[in-house]
Amino acid sequence: MNKNKRIKKVLLSLLAISIGTVSIASCSKKENGEIKDMITVNLGSDPSTIDPQKAEDLQSQRVVNDLFEGLTVANQENDIVPGLAEKWDISEDGKVYTFYLRDNLKFSDGTPITAYDVIFSYQRLVDHKTASPYSNIAENIVNAKDITRGMMSPDKLGVIALNDRTIQIKLEYPDPSFLNITSLWCFDVVSKNNILKYGDNWIEARNIVTSGAYKLDDRVIKGHILESKNPNYYDAAKVKVNKIKFLPIEDVNSAFNQYKTGEVDITSSVPVDQYNKIKETMGSQLHTVLYEGIYYYMFNMSLDKYKNNPQLRQALSMAIDRNTLTKDILKQGEKPLYSLVTSTIEADKFGGLDYEWSIPTQADKKNKIQGISNANLQSNEKRMTKARELFKQSGYSDSSPLTITINYNTDEVNKRVALAVASMWKQAFGEKSIIIKTSNKEYKTFLQSMHDGDYDITRRAWIVDYDDVDNYTGLYECNNTHNYGRYCNEKYDSLIKQARDTKDAGQRVQIIRQAIQIAQDDYAVIPLYQYTYSHLISPDISGYTPENNHLNNVYSKWYKFN
Repeated sequence: MNKNKRIKKVLLSLLAISIGTVSIASCSKKENGEIKDMITVNLGSDPSTIDPQKAEDLQSQRVVNDLFEGLTVANQENDIVPGLAEKWDISEDGKVYTFYLRDNLKFSDGTPITAYDVIFSYQRLVDHKTASPYSNIAENIVNAKDITRGMMSPDKLGVIALNDRTIQIKLEYPDPSFLNITSLWCFDVVSKNNILKYGDNWIEARNIVTSGAYKLDDRVIKGHILESKNPNYYDAAKVKVNKIKFLPIEDVNSAFNQYKTGEVDITSSVPVDQYNKIKETMGSQLHTVLYEGIYYYMFNMSLDKYKNNPQLRQALSMAIDRNTLTKDILKQGEKPLYSLVTSTIEADKFGGLDYEWSIPTQADKKNKIQGISNANLQSNEKRMTKARELFKQSGYSDSSPLTITINYNTDEVNKRVALAVASMWKQAFGEKSIIIKTSNKEYKTFLQSMHDGDYDITRRAWIVDYDDVDNYTGLYECNNTHNYGRYCNEKYDSLIKQARDTKDAGQRVQIIRQAIQIAQDDYAVIPLYQYTYSHLISPDISGYTPENNHLNNVYSKWYKFN
């Protein structure tokens, strides 16, 4: 613990609160004579929305996890457990799921949660009028594709109520990951009556009705979000912290300083340049976990200079030294990435697809074994020579320079990466051959620039929602809502569709590997590294153990005071 931080006395206090027939146990922390019943969490930036069906950024998803819940939920090991549904059945052909709701489920206003609210929530997700950025994730549900394209009304979705507590969902094809999918925030259950009553204003604090462990008390845009325990939550007795406060502190150093003074209890990240010192002095409070997600640069394929120039795309990718980027600049255990998917997804079924130029040749391996110190230098020089040749072939030189603007959102890591990549490109191709600018935007503006295609090359991050390679492969499909780069290869799309239609698990893997190879040969994007994530967690807090939570999917209902 940091020497400048006050030594706090720990007090466990169980408060029995009787609300109707529900008994709720609550834990609080006593500090300087005052009862502390709130945990403050920094999100890193302001959520773009708290609407489950419209959320797409990590900050929005984190808050939605507290306020709403789906039929299933994930625990801290990312295993799927019952949520609003107490159990379910799956048909022999894997295409029909029947969910049974818990008894006496209620929204935060005390009104009942029924099968019809679930149906409304699912229909709302796929309704093209909602314009959900995650509507595509529901496209396996019968008729969902036609509904999202406005060709069919939402009431035709393959989700029906057998009675008030039983929901039946029909799929187009079997999907062993469907229970994982139903746990995602975009499938969380909202109140039909509440939304019909208030329309677009339903998410305001004075109107909102929630189905999760917490309810919304206050929201100040770019200020704070205040939550309090939902007394009508089915598992309220196990929710130990009465209040949660979220802050949108983008400056990681400012957030760290507030953590040291006790104003923040859990950080979204830690300062890169102080990571080693923090690890040394605050090791028990620092939690660094391998993250299932990738950081990459995306070309705007609407621009001819990228769309019609695969040599340029390859040259720019090859010129980036990912080892230097991760080990010398980021220095938080990130893994250099030379493929469009990680080797960790689905237990390494898609490993070994790295670019050939990233793999040492037999001669390089022999030199390394023999102890020749410049073996890596020789390998890098071969890579750089090839990158320069491709750059010239793409039509750029001192007399005809390439101009690039790197787009990124406000964050110290994003800034460091952009400056490092710009330096590597200049060193590789020459100061006169490439002119590089950077464009730093506030997060909402940054998101909008990607939606609108208003960028040149943009920083892009993709964090996997559940353990299935479809989370990655969809990014490169022609009409995928998250393919902001507009990359399109019909052969790739055909193989992905073929893989989804096959029932043979081994054949599915081989087909997907072929598809990934096509997109990699096209240099659809520039993969840079696989993430880790780091949180500082106050020693006053227990119940939250992120070490096995590789998806970083968090619910405040896990938190407790020591």
